[in-house]
Amino acid sequence: MSAEEQSRSRLLRWLQNIVVVVIIGLLAMKLLELGIFSDRWGWQQAEREVLVKRFNENLMLARTEWLRRGKPGQVTLQTQQQSYQLEMNDSGWPSVKNGCEPLWQMLAGGRKPLATTSQPGRCDYELANSETESTVKLSYHAGQGRLQESLSD
Repeated sequence: MSAEEQSRSRLLRWLQNIVVVVIIGLLAMKLLELGIFSDRWGWQQAEREVLVKRFNENLMLARTEWLRRGKPGQVTLQTQQQSYQLEMNDSGWPSVKNGCEPLWQMLAGGRKPLATTSQPGRCDYELANSETESTVKLSYHAGQGRLQESLSD
């Protein structure tokens, strides 16, 4: 093989390697676009479920503490990070008088809601869902002591 043929052969191998690397890069970008940047794997739904679960578990902890202490007006709720003073209502659930956003931070933690509104005996929270461009509405009913979820546009 002459020097010119060897040079052409090296150039051809080099070009083939570049084409392979570009194709692999394009495939990797497509996989990232489908998997990481979209909610196809449901990470936003999983995050919402964790927040709702944590909120409801801390509600039950506060109620248990309220019963254990003899139904006082306030209880101290100890979480992993700190302790909170919660004002309780007559039914034994955390009162809306604590404030809707502080109540969310005390009981659910995590991502702050887009909007919070307060009505007598109720707090409404809205969380964004970037994939469907809708919001998820969560309502805490202090009389029943539970957080309910409903989709809204």
